[in-house]
Amino acid sequence: MKNNEGFSLLEVIITISLAGVVLAVMSRTIKTGLEVQGFLADKNAAVNWTESVLEAYKNRDHIQEGIEDSSNSFIRNLEILESESLPKNYEMTRVEIIPYLEDGIRYEGLYKLKIEVKFNCQNEEHQNELFSLLYR
Repeated sequence: MKNNEGFSLLEVIITISLAGVVLAVMSRTIKTGLEVQGFLADKNAAVNWTESVLEAYKNRDHIQEGIEDSSNSFIRNLEILESESLPKNYEMTRVEIIPYLEDGIRYEGLYKLKIEVKFNCQNEEHQNELFSLLYR
């Protein structure tokens, strides 16, 4: 039935249905964007923390070969000092320091650092790794 002074009932129902579909798509897009933004914020915090650990090792007077993790006093003190910048759901940091070898030749005073940072994001375990050479 057509109302001469306005829209028909069918036109109103179609318009509301289309608006509902558009709103559903928009809300899903916004939700996905927020999830991605949250993940990237955590990943960025992990990268920043990894770089902070590298800088701390660069400024360290004595480098000792081996593996250090969050149970080590040096890393634990860093975690306390920079607790605000740690990734959410941060788990642990592991640093492996080994002499640099190439073609069986050991370069005196040159070390290879491998820094691993583990954290949880969106109910999944993630890991950020950084490799660097350090000369002492």
